[in-house]
Amino acid sequence: MTTRERVQTGSLAGERRHVTALYYDIVGSTTLLNQLDPEEFGTMQRSLHNGAAALISDYNGYLERVQGDGGCAYFGFPESREDAAECAVAAAIEIVEWCEKLARQSESSLKVRVGITTGVVVIADASKTNLPGATEIIGVAPALAARIQSEAAPNSVAVAEATYRLTMGAFEFEEIGPRHLKGFGEPVLLWRPITRRQQFDRFTAYRRVSAPLIGREDELELFGRRWVRAASGNGQFILLHGDPGIGKSRLIAEFRRDLAAKGVRTLVFQCQPRGNSEPLHPFLEPLRKAIAETTGNADPDRDAVTRYLRSHGSEFSPLNAEIITFLVAGETEGGAGEAWQVDLSDEEIRARVVEAMLSLLTSPSALGPLLLIIEDVHWADTLTKALVAKLSGWIETRPILAAVTSREAIELDGFGDPNVLAVALSGLTAQATAELISTIWEDSPPDGLVAFIYEKSDGVPLFAEQLALWIRERAKAGLPDRAGLEALLRADSILDLRDLIAARLASLGPLRRVAQIASVLGRQFRRKLLACVLELGPLAIPLDEAIEALVQAGIVRRKSGGMEIRFRHVLIQEAAYDSLLKSERQEIHTSVVNLIQSGVVPPLSDETMAWHFGQAGQPVQAARHAIQAAEACDVRSAMQEAENLLDFAEKQLAQAGRNAESNEQLLRLLTVRGPVVAALFGRGSKQARAIYERGVSLCATVKDRDRAEWFPLYWGWWFTAPDYETQRARSDILVQDLEGSADPEVRLQSLHCAWATNIDAGLHSRCLKCVEQGLVLYDEDRARFNRGRYGGHDAKVCGLGERAFSMWFVGDDNGASESIIAAKRWAEHINHPNSMLHALEFEIELKRYRNDHPGVIAVSETIGELGRATPGVLIKAALFRAWAQGMSGDAAAGVMAFETGLTRWREIATYEGAPVFEGMRSELFERAGRNDEALSILDSIIAASTSSGQVFWLAELLRQRAVLRHALGESQEAVVADLRRALEVSTEQRAAALASRVRLDLDRLRL
Repeated sequence: MTTRERVQTGSLAGERRHVTALYYDIVGSTTLLNQLDPEEFGTMQRSLHNGAAALISDYNGYLERVQGDGGCAYFGFPESREDAAECAVAAAIEIVEWCEKLARQSESSLKVRVGITTGVVVIADASKTNLPGATEIIGVAPALAARIQSEAAPNSVAVAEATYRLTMGAFEFEEIGPRHLKGFGEPVLLWRPITRRQQFDRFTAYRRVSAPLIGREDELELFGRRWVRAASGNGQFILLHGDPGIGKSRLIAEFRRDLAAKGVRTLVFQCQPRGNSEPLHPFLEPLRKAIAETTGNADPDRDAVTRYLRSHGSEFSPLNAEIITFLVAGETEGGAGEAWQVDLSDEEIRARVVEAMLSLLTSPSALGPLLLIIEDVHWADTLTKALVAKLSGWIETRPILAAVTSREAIELDGFGDPNVLAVALSGLTAQATAELISTIWEDSPPDGLVAFIYEKSDGVPLFAEQLALWIRERAKAGLPDRAGLEALLRADSILDLRDLIAARLASLGPLRRVAQIASVLGRQFRRKLLACVLELGPLAIPLDEAIEALVQAGIVRRKSGGMEIRFRHVLIQEAAYDSLLKSERQEIHTSVVNLIQSGVVPPLSDETMAWHFGQAGQPVQAARHAIQAAEACDVRSAMQEAENLLDFAEKQLAQAGRNAESNEQLLRLLTVRGPVVAALFGRGSKQARAIYERGVSLCATVKDRDRAEWFPLYWGWWFTAPDYETQRARSDILVQDLEGSADPEVRLQSLHCAWATNIDAGLHSRCLKCVEQGLVLYDEDRARFNRGRYGGHDAKVCGLGERAFSMWFVGDDNGASESIIAAKRWAEHINHPNSMLHALEFEIELKRYRNDHPGVIAVSETIGELGRATPGVLIKAALFRAWAQGMSGDAAAGVMAFETGLTRWREIATYEGAPVFEGMRSELFERAGRNDEALSILDSIIAASTSSGQVFWLAELLRQRAVLRHALGESQEAVVADLRRALEVSTEQRAAALASRVRLDLDRLRL
């Protein structure tokens, strides 16, 4: 049966449903058979079955089967009934009474046991199978009912805890106690029904489906006062928090409606519970739609974003405009380099992104007072939460009222500030609940009904309204008093709001099927997608009529002129989704992805597609989309969201098993996951190393031509090496493994790793050779697309800079100067700011090698002018400047400035600059007269350099310690030992510049 046919008939190929199962069995049937003539026993058994069948039918039950001396029946199927459990218990008691009557008539010892339980079963259509009967019922309930009856005393009924809770208001019970049942791990608490309680009359129901806002006058007045302040330019922030269904969104909607009547502009953003982990999703999705509508570009690129910003008169700094463009379109001027991100820590990137988005969101306030609403922040991604935390301070001097809703209180930077108000929304009072119910009933509701609904709803408006509607729908023949109302709830297994919503959905008939299918599409969906999934045809109810009926029933709402539809509450969507069979969910999810892949409907976001593919049973495709979504999170530094998506992707790939396609996706996953894990746990963490080691191991199983594709895994393996010796060894392996690659860019980037590693190890000849080979492979056009992937700077600029260092070390000072000039010229030629800053980093460090204090200060000033967007470079330049100024002027001030900068540097950088910086630090302490501290610094860094293999500056550190030891009057043996070791190291490295300094000191100190 197709989806369309199911909607036409209102039937399902299968359904998950709450039912009450009853199982009865004759006690000691074998003994009876031995006592009686088979014909007499058969007559008595048939009489019992006939009477039981009649009683079950009288109580609207469904006798599924009679087998031998027992039978199994269900209540609540095929038609859902509010009193199913109650009917089952009543039928069971009368079956026992019927058995007792038969025993008296036959003068026999005929007795029966009955077991009952309530639970979820799967009801499947078996009419087109070879199975007996038209329906197959699968679940724990029938098996449990059979086990329970065996624990009942002869001629009695035993019920499980679930059934007892649903019927204890309708029957008197006595506790049997917990019983261990075969096949069930935990003991089951059983109860015996004794007799029925008294039932009551009913009243007439009214048929309205919506209710006005009740009991929130104080909150509305408070919001109004805050709006007056905001409109005058004193921005206000309101956090409205409370339980689900408490009325947060309803209150905000009413406040918004009041302001809209006055012409106030409002922006509304909605956080989503599922399939929307993209950073800043609440803002980016509406922004993309607005840009698409304004520019006519369905997939906005950089030009479309720029046109949109200009058309709205939004004035942003160039940096903020670049960031917004990147967030929306995934690209900026200059291609993949994303210059604004380079040399920023993850925290700094997040701060920049938050500032840019705040600038965009609040820009309409330049045209007049603005109401800014952000709903359901408890579902927000970490970047959205960071934005909300900063929002109160950002709007303080703007004519904006920001209203934020959440299920729980959230952290804000401005708690305690005069412009911040947190409102914990409580439940309705009894009086307000009465007013709410009176809007649903034609006449004033009786006191008993109001008290009952107030007690059950605990003042939660949504629960109270849904409960009133539910009772109204079931009380057409009259309204019961309290005991009857309790029975109604128990009969439908309604213990909380979710159960109540499920019961309301079950009563919708064919509309329920439409709601179920819609729930698979998400909390909000487009009519076209629903129509396509439903396979529109001659439906029993036209789709638009069905949607309108769901609107009238309070299940969904229309948006965007009716083209978009939204479930009124997420609990309604989840209840509809959970009522579907898993197999049917999979079928509908498959329809969704097929429609999107065929181009019938527009594509959805990668994270949403990942969810659909996963539920559709296509794990590799689910992983592919999840990885793409994680990449988008990664570039926005939303690392936790990226990790969550990658975890989902890995689980999907585990389901798929190992094959060529899943292996390829696993390599992609590891490629993306490496930087994410390094950011979350640290570059040297065991988690990051494990990712790259696993990736490189998997790469070893692929062909050479494919291996080059996964070069970022090799690069990360090199990048996360625990020390420089390991890093150097890995760079050698990297070059060897990829030297046969047909991709010149891969070979270049492997050499890019190698020259950096070799110079740190003091292997200057190797470094110069790697640079020479790399520059031959360099291509300007390719470089434009690879700077962002490998360090954020141009490989040629880096190679020329590293060549300058090695040339200086080996004694070619003029060659070093020429190479630095070439690096700067090339950075200027390609017009890449971060590469120019990288060239200046080389220049300032080279001047430090030469002890050129004025030169260091001059370059640091140039970096200060160019590096405003790159705090890491600024901090590095500040360290060099503090050293140069302290060595040529006020040493104490230099120490203070250097220590401040070093603290910040350690927060954002690796150990790569440690030997040079610690040497500079020691020099400053020595010049400031703090010799013991200076010596301690040298002892520590010499030991660290030796153990790590980062020895390019070791000879200079040893020479520096020798000179300091001599000044402190330490033994000549210690001084000579340091100088001789320095000479050995510099000679071994062929570092002529450092060896020359050692020889000068040996001569000067006459050692």
